[in-house]
This record gives sequence, structure tokens and C-alpha cells, in this order.
Amino acid sequence: MWYNNAMAKNQKHTTKTKTTTLAETSSESIITPVDTQPQQIKALRKPKKSSQRGKHPMLALLRIPCAILFLALIAIILTWFIIWRTNMCDVAVAMEFIQEKPTLAFYNYVVIFSLLSVLAAVTWRPFISTGLVFCGLSIVSFIHMQKFRLRAEPLLPEEFALADSAGDLIKFVDIGDIQRLVFGVVFVMVGVILAEYYVRKFVGRNPKSLPRWDRTALLTRITFSCMAVALLTSTLRPILRREQTEWLEELKLVAWNQVENYENNGFVIGFIYNLGNVALEEPDGYSEEKMEEIASEYQAIKTADDAKRLSWTKDNIENVVVILAETTYDPMLLEKYYQHTGGDVLPNLHKIFRKYPSGYMYSPEYGGGTANVEFEVQTGLSNYWTKTTPYVNIVSKLDHLYGVANFSKTQGFATTGLHAYSGSVYKRNIVYPKIGYDTFIDEDTMKHTAHEYSSTVINDRSTYREIIDLLKSNDDPQVIGVATMQNHAPYDQALYPKLEFRQKKTHTENWAVEASYQSLHEADKYLGEFIGELDELDEKTVVLWFGDHAMGMLNQFMESGERDDYNQVHLTPYFVYANFDIKNTAKLESNVEELGFDIGKVRGVNLPTTSPNCLQNTMYNVLNLQKPAFFYLLDEVCKTNPILSNTYLNGADPVYDDALHKYELVNYDMLVGKHYWDGL
Repeated sequence: MWYNNAMAKNQKHTTKTKTTTLAETSSESIITPVDTQPQQIKALRKPKKSSQRGKHPMLALLRIPCAILFLALIAIILTWFIIWRTNMCDVAVAMEFIQEKPTLAFYNYVVIFSLLSVLAAVTWRPFISTGLVFCGLSIVSFIHMQKFRLRAEPLLPEEFALADSAGDLIKFVDIGDIQRLVFGVVFVMVGVILAEYYVRKFVGRNPKSLPRWDRTALLTRITFSCMAVALLTSTLRPILRREQTEWLEELKLVAWNQVENYENNGFVIGFIYNLGNVALEEPDGYSEEKMEEIASEYQAIKTADDAKRLSWTKDNIENVVVILAETTYDPMLLEKYYQHTGGDVLPNLHKIFRKYPSGYMYSPEYGGGTANVEFEVQTGLSNYWTKTTPYVNIVSKLDHLYGVANFSKTQGFATTGLHAYSGSVYKRNIVYPKIGYDTFIDEDTMKHTAHEYSSTVINDRSTYREIIDLLKSNDDPQVIGVATMQNHAPYDQALYPKLEFRQKKTHTENWAVEASYQSLHEADKYLGEFIGELDELDEKTVVLWFGDHAMGMLNQFMESGERDDYNQVHLTPYFVYANFDIKNTAKLESNVEELGFDIGKVRGVNLPTTSPNCLQNTMYNVLNLQKPAFFYLLDEVCKTNPILSNTYLNGADPVYDDALHKYELVNYDMLVGKHYWDGL
């Protein structure tokens, strides 16, 4: 150690002048400790501070007006896109809507701009937000278009609860359309992601180089978010609250007819309007005491009347079959606009009309909505107040619901539900057990599954054979609830090799009408065969048979502008058949002409024209069969309001007497209330 010190002193002394200058200029590189060298290298490699903000950094505060301008321009494009697309891609119709209703078109624009702004404020990614909204609108409008083509009905929010049925419904959609939709969605999302990346790369900021408070631009984002949410809520308030505003006279919110609601206001407003339209408001006077009072009143009436009616015994009746005939209507009522060759489309049905109690039901639906009609017939309740899809949004969530099947079980009858399609559609596989059907059969468990030519659905012959098998295989008395499928849209899916009922007048929808008529004619043959087999059955069997709605392409009636035409196309046939002698002991009479309907050459109509909620009660009265206490209330309601339907009333009020008020209370109680009375 002493040697080293000496050598150092000597070296310093002999090179003092020369090395002093050298040491002064390079002392750091010579005597800097080794452990500090990585820090120096790191410092030398550290990029300049200015590069952390990008080549052309944009202040957070400046990003808001730029984003708003960008979103405003995109909202114009999206508004045009959704108006054009939901008008079946018809440019002329879209332009007509914008030109005739500029204020309403602007309102649609503000709604879309508000939605874009909220999403952009949350994500802080305007390009990606735009892509997400565009893709969402593309998918929703695609579903709307497909539904409207098939059923002439708009897409409703509650139908997204049927997402588990999408695999079944997709059979009716062109696979090419789906492929184009998927390609478009992927293409747009890839494009906006790339746009977001490169824009942020060249004009964005690197948050790692910024102070913590400035990294997220928290104050700016909160301000933008509050502004966007405030704009959205103020914009949506008139729609969700059903308020008619003075500054927007063009806005006409229609509750009873969603086709008209969407046409009047545009898809966006029509869709949002229905978001809050899925629950019943509590009617005045609803209480446990009031429901007990109603129950006592009609249970007393039932007790006094039971002795005058037939009991549910094998001596009186052994089987009851309730059949919903999908998309079944009577072309003989439509000859004003749809005259055709080939003779009577439904000869067997009209033969039944002349022999058995028959009439026409006023369907509240057109082109679709089968489950809503089925709900009213099966329960005796009404969709007048709910304005939703009860099977999906209400009944599927209940533990149970009073229905004719539940009542028949109390009389010792076995119960079976049968649907010639997937049980998941309209959640029938969930709903049927809740309304009293112990056994449920769908297309996967049916024995008879024949189709009509290229049709994708089971034909009515197979459905009727399934019913006959059920009747013959069970000696116990039973009730069978049935929904057929043969005539379901698309109307030309069977591709019949011969169309016998050519239209005499030229309409753009002739191809669909002719195909639908042919399908009706073939189904009518199978109905005749079915009735023939029931005639030979030893067991006393009753059938309530009815059509649910007309096809959705009878445009001449729907677009004539005449209210009588509009109502005419809502009539569907129904009859009460029995393979034993029955008398119309209730002395029911037809009111079809009094209500202003034209039934033309049809003969044998002797039952009232009613909405579906009255149909089961009509059957009980025709048969003089004991019925639930609730149906005595229906006697009063169906007399003063034979057609309780928003479609028929056209915005007018029904006859709101004491009976209808009680009926409203019972509907509320059974569906969403406290369930004080089950109606039995």
C-alpha cells in the first residue's frame, strides 16, 4: 500500500504541468467510479423531452372541439345510414322522410350524436367509438330488416330477450346477407382501430412523460362526459316519458301500432320509445281488499251457475284441443284487392263454418306477433295494457300463471303443449309449464315431421297426426294446446310446383300472396283430414281452432288509407268443433256486420267477432261447460268491449265501465302484481 502511494506521488510530480490540463479536461472519464457509468449511458440514451409528445402534440383541451366536430360529421352519415337502411335500403323513401320531416330527421341526428358523444367520452377513443356505434347500428338494422321482410313488423327491444332463439330464426335468413354483414363489421372495426392508432401516434401525447395529474386529462374528460350525458338525457326524455313537445310537432308517438310508430318517427326514436314500454302501471284502486272483493263476487256467480253447466267428466267431455293455426286467414274476405283464379282457397274450412259454431276473431297482430295472440287465448288476459311480448318479458319470469290448462288440471285432465317448431322460440318451453301444461312437445320430440317440398318447417298434416296419436294413446281425459307452423313466413319457402290461385290484379307482392294462398290451400286439406279422423274417434272431443294473423304482405289493404280496409285484414277465422252433438245454449250471435266488417259470400258465421282474450270464454259458453270464475268477468267485458285491442281502437278509449276496470285490476294482479287472485 505504501508502494502504491509513493508511485502515485512521483507520477504526479514529474508530469504536473502536462497532466494537469489533461486531468482538467478529462477527469470525469478517468476517475469516475465504475458503478456510475450505467447511469451516464442511460442518460446519454434518454430521448429528448420534446419527442415524448409526438411530432405534433395536441393539447387535451383542444381535443374536445376537434372530437365534437368529428363526431358531428359522423353522426350525419350514421343518421342517413340508419334512415336509409331501416327503410329497406330505398333511397327515395329515405329522402322523402328527411324532406317531409326535417325537424324529426334532425331529432334522430341529435339522438345518434348524443350516443356517439357519450361513448367517446367514456372510451376517450373517438374513432373506435364511431366504429362501435356504426357496427351496432348495422347489426340492429339488419335484424330489423330481416324481421320486417318476414313479418312486416319492426324490431322491438324486448325481442333481444329471445337471443337464445337466434339459431332457430336464422334458418329464414339468406346466409349471403349474414356473410356481408360480418365482413362489413370486421372491415370497419379494423379500419377504425388503425385510424385511432396512427392519429394518436402523430398528434397524440405520450402519457408516460407527463405528470400524473395530466396523464389521463381527468378534468377534461369529466367535463366532456358530463356534457355528453346531459345532452343524451335531455334528448331522450320526451321519448321515454311519452311527452308531446311543442317544439317538435312532427313527433307522433304511437303506442298501439308500432309499425306506424316507427314509420312516423324513424327507427331510432321508435326503438327507444319501446325501451320503457315493458311494464304495467298500477291501476287506481289496486289493493288486496279490492282483489278479494272481485274474487268473492265472481266465485259466487260461478257457484250459482255451475249447476246449470256440464261438468268436466267423461260422460260430458273427454278431450279439449286448442289449435293456433299459424298465419291462417280467409282470402274470401280479401277479394276487394286480391281477386284470384282457382276457386275457394279454404273449402274445408268453409264447410266446417256451415256445420259448426264459427266466427271471425279480430287479431291485434298483422304479419307476426303470434305469441301475443296465443297468450290472450290461453289465459283470457289482454295485451291491451302491457303492449309488450308477455311470454318473453312477463310470463317466463313468473312461478305460474292462471290459464285454461291450469283450470283443466283442477278438473282431473292431463295437459300437453305441442309446437311444431323449436320450443325455445318465444320461450314456449319455459312458458307452457307455467301456464299449466305438464308435458311439452316440440319439433325435436315430435314423431311426425314431414315438410312441404322445400319448406324448412313441419307441415300441418304431421302436426294433426301428432294430435291424433296423443288422443289415441292416452285413455285419460286431456287438454292439448297446439301451435302449427306450415304457413309461417317466408311465404314461398315450400316452392310448390304449381300455384293454383293466380292474382287477377297486378301487385308487386303477388308472388308472396300466391305462394301463401297455395300453402293455405294445402293446410286446408290437412284440416279436412283431421276433422274426418276426429269424427271417427270414440272419445268425446272438442276443438277450438283459430288463425293468429294474416300474412304480412297484403299491402293494398294496409296502404289504402281506409280504416275499414285496415281492420278487414285483421280478421282471422275460428270455430268450435265437437264430434258429438252440441247446441249453442248461450244463444251467441254474430256481430261481424254490426262492427262494420264485410264477410262477403261466407256462410255459417254465428259466433261473435272478438279479440283473442274472449275466445276461450266463447268456447265454454258454446259448450255450456263449467268454467273458471274469472271467465264470468269476461262475460261482462266481452259484451261491452268485444274487441279490446289497441290496433282496433286506433288511439280511442274502450268502454271503460266497472267491468273493464275490474278486468284491468285482474290483469295487473296476475301479471305483475301481488297475485292475490288466481282466477279459479
